[in-house]
Amino acid sequence: LREVLEYDTSLQYNVFGPVHPWNRDGDKTGENLRSAMAQNPNLYLLVQSGYFDGGTDYFNAKYTMWNLDPSGRLQDRMTWEGYESGHMMYLREEDLETSNEHIREFVQKALQAGTKPAKY
Repeated sequence: LREVLEYDTSLQYNVFGPVHPWNRDGDKTGENLRSAMAQNPNLYLLVQSGYFDGGTDYFNAKYTMWNLDPSGRLQDRMTWEGYESGHMMYLREEDLETSNEHIREFVQKALQAGTKPAKY
């Protein structure tokens, strides 16, 4: 920040905030997502992860996806993509191009499949 933008400040910049230990009690993210996908056949999931992400590790995302659908009925609507970068994949030119292409493919797939309205 100081070097690239030539922004001079006395404030300290913390890459990771004081959030540890993280309280995961009552975390129902996976169950909520599974329920939403079961109710809405037009809901698709794309997870993009950098292998060297120090904040949100890629394996935790993959593990959650594996456990999200033990029956295998939602697998055709879930996509995981990994990149040779960290949290900000767009900083590595190759991953920027690849991740953008993955987003385009994901949107096209979801649009083509979502021809009927969801029934709740």
